Amino acid sequence: MSEEDEGMEPVEPEAGQTSPPRDRRWYWVVASLLPIVFLAGIFGFGLGRDPTRSPSVLVGKPAPDFALRDLRTGKVITLASLRGHPVVVNFWATWCPPCREEMPALQRVAASEPDVVVLEVDLMEPGDKARSFLDSLGLDRLQPVLDTDGATTRRYGVLSLPSTFFVDKDGVIRHLELSAVTETQIRNGIRKAR
Repeated sequence: MSEEDEGMEPVEPEAGQTSPPRDRRWYWVVASLLPIVFLAGIFGFGLGRDPTRSPSVLVGKPAPDFALRDLRTGKVITLASLRGHPVVVNFWATWCPPCREEMPALQRVAASEPDVVVLEVDLMEPGDKARSFLDSLGLDRLQPVLDTDGATTRRYGVLSLPSTFFVDKDGVIRHLELSAVTETQIRNGIRKAR
């Protein structure tokens, strides 16, 4: 304690106050800095990402091939084996509410477009969990496959679920949707992939 402080009495909080007025300044300083720190974090995250890893750079390019196990039949499905058909590649998970919301629209399109293959790529969940989820909703027209280690999801640059790629009959990605899709969006994506 300095000599100047020795003669001073401590400031008591006024009635109804829980701390001296000087402490409130720190609260406002911290409160005003939080949005700046938040925005800096967002910009830092965005600027630190490799733009070549964004899924949108794949549009117009050959879709990365994969070999994933069908959750109903146990057979391995490759994207290359589906050449000659437009393919909808939808990345999803059972814990994702928007993924669940779009499933009925995907089912309706799959039922009405027999030449289109709708692949449901489940991300790193137990196979029986994903299969029973689809079966409980009667989603029998969708072809579920399991990305057990997330490698296919990474190769497609998927950053959020759901993400839907529309691949033409030659294996080229023609369109991409990065959120839950409506039936209209699915049909538009398929039209671009024909």
